[in-house]
Amino acid sequence: MTQQDIPEVVGVKQNVDYCSSCSICSTLCPYEALKKDEEGKITLDITKCQVCGLCYANCPAGAIDTIYYDVDSLLKYLERAKQQYASDTLVIMCRGSAPDLAGVEELFGITKFIPLLVPCVGRLPEEIYLKSILMGIEKIYLLACDENYCRYERGSPVTGRKILAFNAVLDQLGYGREVLTLKRHSLKVKVDKELCIHCGNCVFYCPYDAAKLEGSEAATFDLDLCRGCGLCMAMCPAFALDLDNWEKERISALIADLSTKMKSPKILVLRCQWAVFPPLNGEILTNIRFIDLPCASRVDMFHILEAFRKGVDGVLVAACFEEDCKQERASGKTQHSIEKLIERLNQIGLGERLHFCTTSPRYPEEFSDELEQFAGKIAALGSKEGMG
Repeated sequence: MTQQDIPEVVGVKQNVDYCSSCSICSTLCPYEALKKDEEGKITLDITKCQVCGLCYANCPAGAIDTIYYDVDSLLKYLERAKQQYASDTLVIMCRGSAPDLAGVEELFGITKFIPLLVPCVGRLPEEIYLKSILMGIEKIYLLACDENYCRYERGSPVTGRKILAFNAVLDQLGYGREVLTLKRHSLKVKVDKELCIHCGNCVFYCPYDAAKLEGSEAATFDLDLCRGCGLCMAMCPAFALDLDNWEKERISALIADLSTKMKSPKILVLRCQWAVFPPLNGEILTNIRFIDLPCASRVDMFHILEAFRKGVDGVLVAACFEEDCKQERASGKTQHSIEKLIERLNQIGLGERLHFCTTSPRYPEEFSDELEQFAGKIAALGSKEGMG
């Protein structure tokens, strides 16, 4: 994308008038989106930015702005959520490491808490922790990815160092040393050996060489290599693989539930959680529902067909651009699978009701435009119930 093609609204902006060129942001940026130019000034190349938020959270001059999960929107969410959940315990979770709520209870030994999902815990400035405490939050738990598992490379390690320092400051202020507790967690594939048919699909498709198949034994996985992308699950014809929080049955149940809550024309969006950052105030659209997945590669053809069977009129699959993919370009494999499914659906007149798109949170209006165009197309086609 050339500079002329860059949209006016972007996910991250730099205020050059405030920037002191201290280089903290360029040192932390995992994608070389922030660099010093020949004059010694820090410049932002938005085309390289992955909107991890590390620069925003760590800029001492406040020269970086973001439209996602900024301090104001986070505090407004916490004010609402503190009343909604009637709790003074906050659990901040990276989307890539977060289990379901029952899993959170098991990890931290708590039953009542305010959940806060963010793309990376490293994007949160210390101001959030301090203002949360002043708001009446007595305990903050943070759930980050394993250090070598972080989708943004440096977010998890930076968080660990930041929490140690901040707890020391809070102790000096009289709050105690254990206000903030950090744990690391990573979601991994699970194998049902009884169902495995030794087809080798998981070995062929795994971007990380985590899957192994030897002789007549069931597939095995090196969990140190597994990154929980879900591609092997989507490609397993025997339903022998699963991933905590994104099990096949759970997604099926969610599709069935959402399909009953939509007005026609019903549109289901299956999106990579890294390609679109949903607002904290929720998304209430009468005829559209969303399912966020660990990667677009987790999109199962079975679930798309199931959505149509449940009365959904259109399915939109949103993935990262292949070069942005947090799972070793797995989104490209997903696009190929969707295109093949569209070819089959064309034979029964449903091909136009399935659409694949690539998008990035650095251009927030990109996804909105795709969704608006697809919704208009489905409305023009009419509901499946009304088809002759």
